[in-house]
Formats: sequence, structure tokens, C-alpha cells
Amino acid sequence: MTIVASNSLTVSNINDGTITHYAYAYSADGKDGFYVGGGGTNLLFNSNFSSGLANWHTNLGNNKDGKAVVTTDSDGDTCIHITGTGASCGIYSSPSPFNQNQITTGSVLAKGTGRIRVVGLESRLTSNFGIVSTESYSKVGSTTQASSNTNAFVVYFSPVNNVVDVYIKFVKLEQGDKDTPWSPAPSEAHPSYIGQYTDFSSTASTDPSKYAPWIIFKGDDGTGIKTTTITYAGSTSGTTAPTSGWTTTVPTVAAGSYLWTKTVWTYTDNSSETGYSVTYISKDGNNGNDGVAGKDGVGILTTTITYAGSTSGTTAPTSGWTSTVPTVAAGSYLWTKTVWAYTDNTSETGYSVAKMGNNGATGPQGPQGNTGPQGLTGPSGVDGDPGKVVSDTEPTTRFKGLTWKYSGTADLTASDGTVIHLNTEYYYNGTNWMINYLSANNIEANSIKADKIDAKNLTITDGEFVSTTTNGPVTTSTEIKDNHIAISKTDGTVNTRNDIALDSEQGLAQKFTNIDTGFYRTAGINYQGPFTSDSDGNYAQLTPQGTKLSTDVPWTILSPLGGFSGGLIRFAVKNGVAHFSLAGLSCPSMTAGNWIKCAQLPTGSIAIPSENQVTAAFTNATVWGFYVSKSGGLYLQSTSNSPALNGLVNASNSFPIG
Repeated sequence: MTIVASNSLTVSNINDGTITHYAYAYSADGKDGFYVGGGGTNLLFNSNFSSGLANWHTNLGNNKDGKAVVTTDSDGDTCIHITGTGASCGIYSSPSPFNQNQITTGSVLAKGTGRIRVVGLESRLTSNFGIVSTESYSKVGSTTQASSNTNAFVVYFSPVNNVVDVYIKFVKLEQGDKDTPWSPAPSEAHPSYIGQYTDFSSTASTDPSKYAPWIIFKGDDGTGIKTTTITYAGSTSGTTAPTSGWTTTVPTVAAGSYLWTKTVWTYTDNSSETGYSVTYISKDGNNGNDGVAGKDGVGILTTTITYAGSTSGTTAPTSGWTSTVPTVAAGSYLWTKTVWAYTDNTSETGYSVAKMGNNGATGPQGPQGNTGPQGLTGPSGVDGDPGKVVSDTEPTTRFKGLTWKYSGTADLTASDGTVIHLNTEYYYNGTNWMINYLSANNIEANSIKADKIDAKNLTITDGEFVSTTTNGPVTTSTEIKDNHIAISKTDGTVNTRNDIALDSEQGLAQKFTNIDTGFYRTAGINYQGPFTSDSDGNYAQLTPQGTKLSTDVPWTILSPLGGFSGGLIRFAVKNGVAHFSLAGLSCPSMTAGNWIKCAQLPTGSIAIPSENQVTAAFTNATVWGFYVSKSGGLYLQSTSNSPALNGLVNASNSFPIG
């Protein structure tokens, strides 16, 4: 097929180093039992723990409370969850025995708290512990050489801060010194479907949708695939496959010839099948006329950008195009050619051109210099426009205001320590190189690092915001996730921590913690009202029904003493005030001026005053005295001799506690 686009060169089925990737699965959507083919054979059985701990053994040793439990993680994958405190522990499996000096590579996906060491064959001295990420799974592995005939594959775990809490899945042991994507052991692999896709990356995708459509595929008698081998060869024939020259890397094929790809599937019964695909490597075509408008709904497969220099600013060069920016003389033109390859195998070509600036014009004459011993100094001028340097090496002459566009093919480190990136323009501020300008409509990246991001709109979808800063002994962090905002500051100079959190369900809370003593104090507000509390058990809360304090005591009845009986003696503490009530109390005969104890507060009661609290009591038209002593006793006194009274004594007293 020949495609001609506006202002373009004619191209025809150009091969640009594409690589075909294969994967296998049990279901038509590729999600059940998915694994990438073409890797090394897995020598371990039940390597994804789908059969529990079959073929696996645990060695928890002296690890306190050590457990190894088969579970399902947040990704929906079956895994082992290892927990415990104290000593190291491990799990191990026993594949077929290996001979002395056998080289193998073991790998595993792990996350959690602890350190992990993967040993391809039993040899503890040849593999170091790696720290496990608590945020996401990471691959941990090592290459080992058996020191003797052995059949033990081991994964060790070492505690961090006395804790082991690790999830592991997708374990693989394979011969050689390279780890490849996980796949089951050959005897466990019985895929029903095969999928494939082509791109320019040597790394195969782990997304099943990339391999669609999935095609029913099964070896003879239901056997599974043991290995998949892909090789390449060039040929002048597009109909007959080559009989020799096959290599595992894509060879350079002359224009007008053909690139053949051979895929060999070897099954677990040692039978095999072979498939071929062929690509024509075209010759250069002639310039064509403007093409018709492209069809709707076609996506961009690849974008290829090349550069060339020219003395013309109107006619694009016909040769000299390179993938790196060349050095172009001042006054000449730098052309950029962009080729868009679409998913329907069509392509279009576009050009842009920029003139390389000459040296700046001489500035106006400066003021006359001072008179020197040899006469007048000459007139001084001003600097011209410093212009822009385009080169693949750092300019040797640097001055403030110089702009440098780096045209090299790999990152380099400048003399000031700045890492200079590909196709990036830098500005020299007199001391360091700084990125001068970066403009884009859309930026997609796994990670962006910047001192400042100034944006009109910032939208985060299904994600979270986390910021951590460290200034000497002071560490601060801010997290925005789901319906929760949390800010924390730890100050090592005084060993304290301050936290504040806002949650749409839990409300607002602030907490101060003394890390040395463990004492903390909190304050906040939620739908039940404002509150404050501390680790000593003190609290206060404002509710729609009033104020609640940790010092509150509900109305409590006291037993009468000293000949007093009947009636009701009780006390309560509300909002920091102690209240006492005596109602309908019967009393013995009283001698004028004598205080008689009628009740006693419980030992340690918060209602016991620091000083005696005295008030008046009333009987049948007779004034008596009533007080609460600092020893917790309740006393009554008659101002005159009084006979025994039946149910006539009433009294009350209130005072702030403390």
C-alpha cells in the first residue's frame, strides 16, 4: 500500500524495528490464567499459590506469632501473607534436584514491612536482603550458583523494627542469569487462548486487552505450552521462508527485501508447532501529490521525529535527516520532519522550520571613559544579543543570559553538576544551567519532579496527593486521599508530633503528641459537637443537650450517718460545680452549736472541696447550718437546742470543684 500526504515523502510499509509479543490465557478475554510467553521455563510448582501451600513449606523458626496464610490481595491475586515479630523466617519449595554449579535466577513480587532475600538455589551467602516497599509490589530476585547438589528454593524474610508483614506472589525459578515475566510450570500450563500485539518495545505488556483478539489455541491432546521461541531472518523472497540465518535479534534488512519472523511453540509433551510472518522493507518512493483527507476514527500508532539543516527556509531537504538535532550554522535553517503512522497502516508527514539566529548587532556606543595616564580611553560598547547555542557538548564559554539547546543523544552532566536532558533548552544564570522553557499541550508521565507547578486547573482522577518535606530534624507531610485530608509535622528537636485531619464523615481533629512520654491531647469537632481530650482520661464535649466533662458525676445517693435517717441525701457534679441536696431528713435531738456528721463522700471523690463549704439549712421555721468539709464529710448544726425531728430537715449547697 502506498500513502501520499500533503507536503510529504512517499512511504511504503516501512519496517522500523517492531517486535511481536505473545501471551496465553484460559479465557477468551485473556484475564483468566494470563501469562506472557517467550520467557524462561518456571521450575516451581504452584508458583501462584492457587493450590494453597501445596509444594511449599514454612520455616518460622523463633519468629514470635509467625504465620504464613494464603489469601487474596487488593489486586485480586492469590498470594501468601507472612507475619510475625522477632527473628527471621522463610518459606521454601523443592523442585527437581540440581547439580553442583547450576546457575539459576529466582524472582518474586513482594510488598509490606520487612526485608526479603530470594535464593534461586540453597546458598545463603550469595544473596543480600532487599527492603520491601509498603506502597506497591516490586520485583525482588537474585542469581545464584548451587554449591552442591540441592533441590531447595528459598525465600527469607528479615524483620524491620522487629516486624515482618509481607505479601508475596508470582514466584519464579528459571535456569540462567536473567529473570523473565512470570509463567506457571510447564506441567501446570494448559492455555486455551493465544493473543499477540506488535510495538517497538522489548518489554511485553501485562495488560490482557493489549493482546486482543484472543484466538482459541491448544496443543495436541490438551497439552500446555512449555516455551515460545521467536527468531528473525532477512530474505529476498516474500513467499518462501529462509532456511538459515535465524537470530534472536532483529537484523538489518536491505530496502526491497523482506524481514521474516518465526515463532516456535514447544508443548509439554515435547511436540512443537512453527508459525511465520513477513514484512516488506520498502525502497524510497517518489514525491507524490496532496492526499485525500484521512478517515475518521483512526488513531496514531507511532510518531517519528527527525531533523536536518538547510540553507533554504522554503524547500525541505531531501537528505541528511537524523534522529538528533544537528549543529546548524548561524543564518541557516533547522528543519523538523514529523511522520505520524496510524493504526490503519497509513501515514502522514509534516514539516516545521526555524532560522538559526546570527550574532546580535553591535550595541550603541557607550559613554566615554575616564582620562588615563596615556590619554583618553576608547568609547565602550554594550553587549549584543547572546543568541542561542545548539550543540551536543556544553559550551566552553558561559555567561549569564546564554541559551543552550542540547542536541546530544544521551543525557550528560554539565560542569556545574546539572543533568542535561535530551532535546531540552537551558539558560545559564551565571552559576548554573536551568531549564529555560518547556511547552506542551499534554504531558503524560509516571513521575514529574519540579520545584514549582503553577497551573490554572489541576484535576486528579482516582488518585491521591502526597507531599513530604524534610528540613533538618523537622519533617512535614500532607496527604489528600478520597474524603480525607491529613497534615503532620514531627519536630526532632523537642521530639513532638502535631497532626490535623479533616474527614467528611469523622469531622475535624487536631492532636499533639509528646513522643518521649506518650502523652497526647486532642481537640476537634464533628456532628456530635466540639470536643477535647487527653491521654490522662480528661475530656470535655459540647452537645445539643449541653456540656459534658470527664469530671461530671450523676446524682448519687449517700447513706445517712450519726442518727440521721430517712429522707434523701445525694450529690452530683455538673460542668465543674458540685451540688448537694438534703430533703425530708429525720434527725436526732440536737444541742445548740454542735456539728453532727450526717453523710460521707466516697474516698477520692472529685466533689470533696479543698476548703470547708458552709451554707444554711432550713427545718420547720428553724435556721440550721450545713457544710461539706475538706475531708469529705457532710455536717448539720442547730443554732439552738432542738428535739428530734421527723422528716423536716432540708438543705442544699453548691460550689466550684477544686
